[in-house]
Amino acid sequence: MIPLLPTFRLSRPATLPEAFDLLADDGIAYVGGTELVAAMQLGLVSPAHLVDLKRIPALGGIRLEGEVLVIGSAVRHVEVADSELVRRSAPILARACAELGNARVRATGTVGGNLCFADPRSDVATALFALGARVRLRSADGERVLPIDEFVLGAMDVDLDEGELLDSVLVPVTVAPQVYLRHQPTEYPTIAVALVSDPEGLRVTVGAVGEIPQRFAAPSLDELDVEAILPELEVIEDLNGSESYKRHLVGVFVRRAAAELKESNDA
Repeated sequence: MIPLLPTFRLSRPATLPEAFDLLADDGIAYVGGTELVAAMQLGLVSPAHLVDLKRIPALGGIRLEGEVLVIGSAVRHVEVADSELVRRSAPILARACAELGNARVRATGTVGGNLCFADPRSDVATALFALGARVRLRSADGERVLPIDEFVLGAMDVDLDEGELLDSVLVPVTVAPQVYLRHQPTEYPTIAVALVSDPEGLRVTVGAVGEIPQRFAAPSLDELDVEAILPELEVIEDLNGSESYKRHLVGVFVRRAAAELKESNDA
């Protein structure tokens, strides 16, 4: 039997100014609601006023602004996965959105909602940390831009002020070779690994094992020392595996990602 949701008021603004007024009236913003509804069913949250942002055109769309890929916060995972622009400019983000969760989550969940919920097992966050993305936040008082690692602070913890919402995600366009791999025995990944190789060196990002994605660097792909990374990881033990098991998996998947990256470089 599906648990009933608690009673709440629902507002559906069509513009950002309307949304800001409603957020000031104790409103809680949402778009896809995939994480929020589940939390409400479990009794973890009971918002009295929900503000549905789906009808606001300004929060949608995928476009280029110079050398920056701009993804609206209300863009669904399936739209990111299917976008030729994302596939060319940020391929590991397209891959992460194509593989996360299940078909229902990909069809209804959004990039902005995923980031704001800040689940430690977020594929989206792992890919965006690896790509050095930023987020644009807006409120009735103006806007601010933060690096992704200053926005996602911990498990279910983001730097979002009262009355503020996530407007868009800003991803630097790159042609750097990159790989995204994950191990997912259940709906959420046990570990996720992203490698990006650019002229400055190799960036290694490990997600789903700690509260936030963790970043490491190597001078080059050939100089990658996996054994030096593993002891530095912060690992949370849970039903998906012990600390030692997760460290082992990270080692396996970093090596697999490195092999895949080398193969693409040699092709």
